[in-house]
Amino acid sequence: MARTLGARRSVILCYHGVGPTSTRLDPGFLRVRPDVFRAQLDLLLGAGFEFVTVAELAERSAGAAPPPGLAALSFDDGMDDNHTVVLPILTELGLTATVYVTTGLIGKPNPWMAPDAGTRMMDEAELRELAAAGFEIGAHSVTHPDLSQLDYESCLREMTESRRALERVVGTPVRTFAYPFCRYGPAALAAARAAGFTAAVTCEGLGSWDPYELKRSLITGKDGLPIFLLKLTDAYQPLFDSRPSRLVRAATRRLRERRRERARERRGSG
Repeated sequence: MARTLGARRSVILCYHGVGPTSTRLDPGFLRVRPDVFRAQLDLLLGAGFEFVTVAELAERSAGAAPPPGLAALSFDDGMDDNHTVVLPILTELGLTATVYVTTGLIGKPNPWMAPDAGTRMMDEAELRELAAAGFEIGAHSVTHPDLSQLDYESCLREMTESRRALERVVGTPVRTFAYPFCRYGPAALAAARAAGFTAAVTCEGLGSWDPYELKRSLITGKDGLPIFLLKLTDAYQPLFDSRPSRLVRAATRRLRERRRERARERRGSG
């Protein structure tokens, strides 16, 4: 299946981090375990995908659907494991990626992981090392807001200020942007164009091959290889959003809530 996909389509994958993951440390399952990440890369390499940055994919697409066989890895937010884990793995394999950085969080604790997880966001020196290794550094706003809720001027400010900050840090042009939470509206689309980006990316079933709403497949720490394969196509999101899938998720959520309630009762009676 994967080899067929590589011959027929291109993909942009949206990651956040690569490292140990658990419900307690990583409640959003934003991290993918290193062994799983390597297995995903092996699958893509075996399928014959050519790895490119998002900017390169957008350039080769020329405003239309990209030619088949391209895979762009992207990482949102700027977590420290993008430097300590992702960089060594991709360097070993001779691959590249795009890292989207929230500039207001540079060098600060990771707000999406548990405090005792010992994680943080990359600092400026680490971002420069990524850029020197051939990674594309892209902008991801200053404060990570939901841009679909902001007016044009606010969107433009988030975009231009994050872009300028990153260009100062890495010393190279920042060409693409990732919408925080993958959300955007008409104001954000207009601002992305006015800010001078060549492309902008979204995810979670949103977007198209329009340069300013490029679609990505969101990869999480809960995805096994069958789900990963589905996410390489356009089949996953319609299945996830279908009524049977919603009913199954609601039922399993109720089961988990009952188990937690029984556990609390046992602790209270102990």
